[in-house]
Amino acid sequence: LCALSINQIEGSTSLTKEDEEAILRINGINFVNYTDESQLDEIMRLVGTDLSEPYSIFTYRYFLHNWPQLCIIATFKGIPVGCVVCKIDEVRTGQELHGHANEQSQVDMPTEDNASRIISNDEATTSNKHINKVGYLGMLAVDKSFRGIGIGTSLSIQALDRMRCLGCSSVVLETEACNKGAMRLYERLGFIREELLEKYYLNW
Repeated sequence: LCALSINQIEGSTSLTKEDEEAILRINGINFVNYTDESQLDEIMRLVGTDLSEPYSIFTYRYFLHNWPQLCIIATFKGIPVGCVVCKIDEVRTGQELHGHANEQSQVDMPTEDNASRIISNDEATTSNKHINKVGYLGMLAVDKSFRGIGIGTSLSIQALDRMRCLGCSSVVLETEACNKGAMRLYERLGFIREELLEKYYLNW
């Protein structure tokens, strides 16, 4: 199994400010913040639908309990139809960052034969001793019946904005290299492919 690494330079997105504002306004779709575990089952349902290696409930709780402000849910008539779940790590310049790796938890990402790691750089640092805040977009899911109308793009834009406001100098994620729809979305947001990660997932 493989993964690709992708890099986004600030300002490289093909979306104009007007595009972004239009995307954030989708008829009938409301965007709400995660508040408590009453929303957990729906988040697990959305994310787990397309996973061949489902996450444990502890993985969701690790993200949601530590960074609740980085979980956004898209709803239609009160029913969740999409979500994005993120976290923030502190990394020294030059230190290798693995998506879910940290002292408390090491989680395997969603999966098929190929995956892509994606990195969004907003600014460069030169000091080896400098500590950067690095955002991680861990989960992005949209109900199949609501795909193609901009929900995934809107969730991504909002998540990136929040991580930027919280001081992140970069944002990373992995996605399956065979997931053409996801690759188009991230490239549209200004991401570029950076690295192929061999045997990244476990379902091989």
